Amino acid sequence: MMKKTILLTSIIAIAIVRMLSSCVDSEKDLYDPSYQTANPMGDGFAAPDGFDWNMTTTSILSIEIDDELYNQIEILDANPFSTSDYHILAKGVSKKGQAFSQEINYTEGTNYLYIRKTDSRSRVSISTWDVSKNKEIVGSRTTRVAKATTGSYNIPEKYPEETYDTTGAIELRGNTNWNQSNHHLEAGKSYIIKDKFNGEINHTSGYLNGGRFTIFVEGEWTPSQNQIQSADIIILKGGKINTDSFTSFLIADNSILTIQSGGSLIGNNINLAAIGVLLKNFGTINVNSMKDLNTTSILYNAPKATINVTGKSVASWEQSIFTKGAIYNFGELTIQEGALKFNSQDATCYFYNGTEATINTPTFIIGGIGVNDGTVNAQKISNDNGGNPTFTNNCSLYAKNSFEFGGTNGTIIMNKGILAGGIENGTFIAIPSFKCGNSGSTFELNNGSMIKAEIMDIPNVTFKAAGTRSLLKSTKSISTGWTTKFNGNLDIECPEGEFAKGVPANNPNYIMENSVELYIPNGSKTIITSCSEISEIPDPTPDPEDPEFPIEVEDNKDYTYLFEDQWPLYGDYDMNDIVLTIQKRKIYTNKENKVTKFELSIDLSAAGATKSIGAAIMLDNVPANAITQPVEFSDNTLAKNFNLNNNNIENGQDYTVIPLFDDAHKVLGRDRYEQINTVSDYAGNTKPKNISFSITFNNPTISADAFNVNKLNVFIIVDGNRNPRKEIHVAGYQPTKLANTDLFGGNNDNSHHASKKYYISKENLAWGIMVPSNFKWPLEYVNIKTAYSQFSDWVTSGGTENEKWWNDFDVNKVFQTNKN
Repeated sequence: MMKKTILLTSIIAIAIVRMLSSCVDSEKDLYDPSYQTANPMGDGFAAPDGFDWNMTTTSILSIEIDDELYNQIEILDANPFSTSDYHILAKGVSKKGQAFSQEINYTEGTNYLYIRKTDSRSRVSISTWDVSKNKEIVGSRTTRVAKATTGSYNIPEKYPEETYDTTGAIELRGNTNWNQSNHHLEAGKSYIIKDKFNGEINHTSGYLNGGRFTIFVEGEWTPSQNQIQSADIIILKGGKINTDSFTSFLIADNSILTIQSGGSLIGNNINLAAIGVLLKNFGTINVNSMKDLNTTSILYNAPKATINVTGKSVASWEQSIFTKGAIYNFGELTIQEGALKFNSQDATCYFYNGTEATINTPTFIIGGIGVNDGTVNAQKISNDNGGNPTFTNNCSLYAKNSFEFGGTNGTIIMNKGILAGGIENGTFIAIPSFKCGNSGSTFELNNGSMIKAEIMDIPNVTFKAAGTRSLLKSTKSISTGWTTKFNGNLDIECPEGEFAKGVPANNPNYIMENSVELYIPNGSKTIITSCSEISEIPDPTPDPEDPEFPIEVEDNKDYTYLFEDQWPLYGDYDMNDIVLTIQKRKIYTNKENKVTKFELSIDLSAAGATKSIGAAIMLDNVPANAITQPVEFSDNTLAKNFNLNNNNIENGQDYTVIPLFDDAHKVLGRDRYEQINTVSDYAGNTKPKNISFSITFNNPTISADAFNVNKLNVFIIVDGNRNPRKEIHVAGYQPTKLANTDLFGGNNDNSHHASKKYYISKENLAWGIMVPSNFKWPLEYVNIKTAYSQFSDWVTSGGTENEKWWNDFDVNKVFQTNKN
């Protein structure tokens, strides 16, 4: 019963269409230019003056490559490093002295296009073109010439290792106590430990009256108290201080501890107080920890000096070395367990690792102002999820397992610096995990710097580069987030399809300047050489050569043409009387970027009209006399009523007019004029008919942009192919020389030649539109505004709102989503 009901409904629908068609097409209406039909969009509905109905727009690209051989240039509508779903909009070649210049046509509302360059050594790069801000690009690339910043810091001076005169120093021996009122160390006097001493001394300033004393350690001193204050302590060559008997030992206020070459300090935890404390090491320090190097204190480790920290009794919430003061390392500092952290809470905090100096630590916590001119070897580098540090890396910063920089808007500045996982067999290895929290941190890669990691998770991070080109290299993937920024002279390497994977092409969560280029791993031209003269070198490339000609560009993006057949009167505005869908454009160009061949594949998808309708394409930028070879059709039987010349283009035209078909219904295999592919479940529905043709140019003179979609003037012919004939074009497109333009301005139409206003109604509505997608056209009698809820606002806003209105539709009111 259901099937019978559906069939009956379909028959009634067809009958109604025929009645409406005959009524609207009556001779009285056609020859009475004052007669108008009702506005199908509703009384008072109108598009603003000047609205052109275009759903595509254009930008100009001109690129000249500094290479003696040809480089291939492609323009894409999505980033191939993020998705495989992209279309090639244009393609050609450039070399030194010959630019690739072309008008690029793309969907309205597109913010970004992508330029893919393949050089003469087959190296492929991607750069981003922000067409929302820059409608024209001229030049090789927008390379910044900004001077690289170096950060604001002072390199600390090296302390000289002094010699000391111990003449007259009072010897401290055995276990004698020197902390009594009548027997204590006195300000301004010198003392010396020649053998062993473990007696008590006045370790505060109580007996010194604001002064300080000096102790030379030539033998071994085992302090009896856990701190020393207001003292100059010099551990001479062969001397030793052993504080193992205390959990912590404090070098208190106004004290300087100097360890000469051959001298040593051993103990559990050594702390430095805040006021006037300096520890200068020219020898060896072996301790378990240095948990509190306080504000304004300085820990200085000289060249060839060593600090060894075991970190064995450090709690999980503590660090083996924690400084709120300053660390100046010119030697070797090694932590076996735990972390080295310099804190950001105090402006006096400053960390410096000098040239040829080395720090080895399981965890390196960047929490303040710091500079690395040497090498830092860590398992993990982080900022402990806090603070806003400024750290400058001018040499080698290695994190074998992970790098985490979260909860901060701090800055890492690199000048010929390397941030990687380390070195193996003379090659930089990648950090397995590189994560930056969504907090606005900045990385400045200047003068040939590099970050190399496997997986990078970098939301809301800014990467910028100045000076010679630097490299951001991922061997596995890069995840971006609102809003990751890439600026300046930066090369990015990442596996294709793994950069910002899944991010919408037209709404990326990153911003990439045109000067930034994307490559596959080891595919860039940039050679990075570190301070240690180890280099990151791209993969070997084949010998340079020109690309193979002709260059082929295939655009397999769908473009759907929708027509109402009642012009110059309004119809029902279901926009399905004729539906044509371009399936493929293919252009072949030579070395001069001139077209040698053009191929087009277009489907006749639907015929909702109940009359004879033909169709053709005029190439608005291709003069008819430019066609010197016959157009080749996949089916020569479809267009018999066109007056064609020997080259299979229409006679009497200034521009090239290529016939598609005489009668849509016959093309779709029907002998009667019934609705085809516009009524759901109707038995008369059928598969679309493909129509293909090709044009060959023996003496190429025409540029590829002449075959852009916006230059394809697709039109239908109603009521027979006579001269003059009734043509209906997409809004804004000119008629051919054979069109009956006497109908201009009559009935609902408002076309006129003088202003080049074509096929637009008095309410600025269209009879033909092109939608840049595989469009789902409305079912029969369903107004397009009903099937597509955003359509009306797009029209009344002049195209500024709902730019992708075709993505929002009622599945029950469009064809193709229904059963055919």
